Amino acid sequence: MTQSDITGPLLSVRDLHIRYETGRSIWGTPRYGEVVHGVSFDVKRGQTFGLVGESGSGKSTIGKAILRQIPVLRGSIRFDGKNIADWPAGRTPLSYRRAVQVVFQNPRLSLNARMQAWDTVAEAVRFHLGLRGARLKDRVAQLFSDVGLPTQLGSRYPDELSGGQQQRVAIARALACDPELVICDEAVSALDVSTQAQVIALLRRLQAERGLSYVFISHDLGVVRSLCHSVGVLQKGRFTDLGPVSDVFENPQSPYTRALLDAIPRFPGRRESA
Repeated sequence: MTQSDITGPLLSVRDLHIRYETGRSIWGTPRYGEVVHGVSFDVKRGQTFGLVGESGSGKSTIGKAILRQIPVLRGSIRFDGKNIADWPAGRTPLSYRRAVQVVFQNPRLSLNARMQAWDTVAEAVRFHLGLRGARLKDRVAQLFSDVGLPTQLGSRYPDELSGGQQQRVAIARALACDPELVICDEAVSALDVSTQAQVIALLRRLQAERGLSYVFISHDLGVVRSLCHSVGVLQKGRFTDLGPVSDVFENPQSPYTRALLDAIPRFPGRRESA
């Protein structure tokens, strides 16, 4: 890694365009609709970038592109200086899959209902790190401790855990390979308010301890303000506001962002910038 890679942003997205196939013509040729239009942003090392917008705004689509789950029409996504958008479809290096992990919205659906919590995390450790025996057991126990789960809960299946406990298992699984970037796709929206606060506090602590970077995808501006350092507000695949959280929330430039802010009765306490 070069010095510029170390001092520059971990993730740099430039002029990103993404389209989906919307159907076929009467001659069988595909029709496309562009859903992300020239989006650019950076994710700094050890910080959180929020992608916020209403349903259909394109925020989860951007997350999927970063995870290489969907192709990019044009533009670049640079991770540690490498343009991952140039990689052939279906050819994602294991090193990238280790470095970039995801936590989904609904932990009950993202966890295998037939696997105990311990085995869910252990499977990820075995796959990414190749650990076995006592080293595997110690690693999984440490991950449980890191996310605030008693190891005795490892024998439980997802349906035997609360929503917050399920999401902690999902976070432990994501941390199994020591990622640098975690995509949090509506990671707290399925939780009740008190559990949301606990999981947000956990994400903050893990970021401080591990130097993690997050892309935090959400429709909840209050949560974004409490967790994120910078934010992009999306409307129909374009940013209406982009910048540090304090600038966007205290001096929004677009009527759309102002309307979203006005719709929130109150905000949780702001986080301090790191």
